[in-house]
Amino acid sequence: MNLTRQSVTAVILGIMQDGGLPHVGCRCPRCTAAHADPARIEYAACLGIVDDREAPAKVWLIDATPDIKYQLNLLADVLGPHPTRPHRLRQPDAIFLTHAHMGHISGLLELGPEAMAVQNLPVYAPPGLVDLLAENQLWRPVVEKLDLRPFASSEAIPLTPDFRLTPLPVPHRDEWGAGTVAFHLQGPDRSLLYLPDIDAWEQWAEARERLTAVDIALVDATFYSVNELNGRPPVIHPLVPHTVEKFAHLPGQLVLTHLNHTNPILDKNSKERKAIIAAGVQIAHTGQRFPL
Repeated sequence: MNLTRQSVTAVILGIMQDGGLPHVGCRCPRCTAAHADPARIEYAACLGIVDDREAPAKVWLIDATPDIKYQLNLLADVLGPHPTRPHRLRQPDAIFLTHAHMGHISGLLELGPEAMAVQNLPVYAPPGLVDLLAENQLWRPVVEKLDLRPFASSEAIPLTPDFRLTPLPVPHRDEWGAGTVAFHLQGPDRSLLYLPDIDAWEQWAEARERLTAVDIALVDATFYSVNELNGRPPVIHPLVPHTVEKFAHLPGQLVLTHLNHTNPILDKNSKERKAIIAAGVQIAHTGQRFPL
C-alpha cells in the first residue's frame, strides 16, 4: 500500500464486525461467496495511522484484530523490513485498544513468541483492560513482550508535536468493567473520530458535540435492521438508518464501519446501500485513506 510522502494519513485496514467476512460457521450467501472468492473477504474493523514525514515512517494501529497478519501486510511498504530479522516486517510503533471484545484484542496473540515475536511493543488501553491482560495467565507469553500503557480518558496522547490522539469513553457492553473508548485523532490539518462500537447514541451525552467537532467521523454501523438477528435477542448497537438520520447533516463527513456480515449495505447494488449513499454518507472500504 503506497502512501503519499510527507503526510499523516489514517488508513482503513478492515470494516467488519469482530467475526469478519466470512463469518465463522455461517453459510449465508455473503459468507458462502467469500469462502468461494477470496476477493470478497473483508477483515475486522481496524484503523492504521501512518506518519511518513520522516524515515522510517511511524505506524500505529487502532485495535488488534483476528486479521492482524493480513492488516500489517497491507502496511508492508511503510513498515519496511525488520532491522535484524531477514524476511520479517518491522513491528508497528504502537497499538491502541478501544475495548476488550474479541475483534479488538485477539490479534495480540499473533504478536507473541509463536508468531511475530515483538519486543517491548507499546500497547495503550483503558486501565481496566491493561489489568485484564496482565492478570490472564494464558496471555502471559505475549504480554511479557508488550509494554502495556494505561491511558487516562479524555487526556490527549501526543504522538508527534503536531499529531495527538485522545481516548473518549463511550457506552458499550462491558462484561469485565474494563471500559470502551473511541479515539479523536487531531492531525496537522484535519481531525477524525474513530468509534467502531457504541450501544446507543442517546446514552452518550457528548455524541453530537464530538461528531460535529471533527472533519471525518468513522462510526459503528454493525446492523441495518433488527431483522438481521433472525429472532435472536437484540445485540446493542445503533441501527444504520438511525445513525444516518441523526448525523448525516453534520458538517463533517460521516463514514460507516464495523459492519456485521448480515448487513445489506455490504451488497454493492442493494437498495439499503443506495439509500445511504444518496444521503451523502460513505461506507468505509479497506484501503481508504483520510489525510490528517
